Amino acid sequence: MESTAKASPSKHIVESNDDLLTEILLRLPLVSLHEFKSVSKRWCTLITNPYLTLRRSRNPSDPSSGLFFRIWNSSEYYFVPLDTRIPVPLILPFALSLNSSKVKIMQSCNGLLLCHTRPNYEFIVYNPFMNRFQTIPQSPYSKPRYGFGGFRMAFDPSKSSHYKIVCAGVVINNNNTLDIQIQIYSSKTRDWSVLSHDRRCILFKGFKYGLYWNNGIHWLNTRNRNWHMMLDINDKHCFKTRAQLVPEDGKASRDQKLFESRGCLFLICSQNKPKQLIVYEMSKWDSGWLVKYIVCLSEIIMPSPKISGKSASWFRSRVRSIVNGEKDEDSFLVMKMCRKIFRYSIGLKTFFKLHELGPVSYSLDSFQFIASVAAV
Repeated sequence: MESTAKASPSKHIVESNDDLLTEILLRLPLVSLHEFKSVSKRWCTLITNPYLTLRRSRNPSDPSSGLFFRIWNSSEYYFVPLDTRIPVPLILPFALSLNSSKVKIMQSCNGLLLCHTRPNYEFIVYNPFMNRFQTIPQSPYSKPRYGFGGFRMAFDPSKSSHYKIVCAGVVINNNNTLDIQIQIYSSKTRDWSVLSHDRRCILFKGFKYGLYWNNGIHWLNTRNRNWHMMLDINDKHCFKTRAQLVPEDGKASRDQKLFESRGCLFLICSQNKPKQLIVYEMSKWDSGWLVKYIVCLSEIIMPSPKISGKSASWFRSRVRSIVNGEKDEDSFLVMKMCRKIFRYSIGLKTFFKLHELGPVSYSLDSFQFIASVAAV
């Protein structure tokens, strides 16, 4: 006698209750939601419902699922997926979708991209997942002399649906003395304002290397890597942090770089004796760096014998992103070596080739793609 499989009572309850199914869908990554729209017309209706979209936009950001690599001397970006559910790599001509001859990504922040366009010299905020953008009005205040690289964005969808743009740089006062000026734009008020700052920051020259983390913009000092500076977005005050950066081989490195992933701030350092990379994580109270991962390069089977003899600092300079997994063993580094993009699993201690870039040259910059339904 043939037996007929029966659905469990709990499955029937979920399938028949739109509210319960919506609560489950809200907890899934956006890439998964995009796939599940094809399950049925009912699922597609629930996923595309503006109510679900609004609630989902307030969730903490999804992990990075891809990277944008800028083609050298071009406004085109090559997309390399880190998630196998995303289509094969493709070239994204931002200039076409943004109606500008040249577009440069300056920063990726929790799903939104801060971009600069030419020849009209405008700043825009772009959501690549939703393919929507917003032009930022020009500041009525004087433009800092070194402010171009100092444009940074602060956005955390779990705390606010609005974002802020920060412009920091050097200005000349009426008495011909130099001073640091920090301007901030709010998408909530659609207006610019000038913030106060710590006078001790006057010699700071690292506004180009900032990123957003834990309610603040963090910058590395390009002259003295023993300390970094932070702009508190809530208190609207800029100050030197108490947490000193970590010296490498007994001296401060000029090539250290900050990374952010899943709400954590990371710093990668190199060490030649023994040959290893050390990943530090900033404590939640911004009080100091703690060792998160140690990558022993001498114990790793390299993807090519040509790079086995390279120094630890060479490997550190090839790191393009850190993806923090839900578990430590799920975390990995994204590295660009030998014209290829590799994923290095920290838990498994293995390399996996994500994509071969070919003969085209790419800039050193790369930017995270994080799926987001945030409005711009």
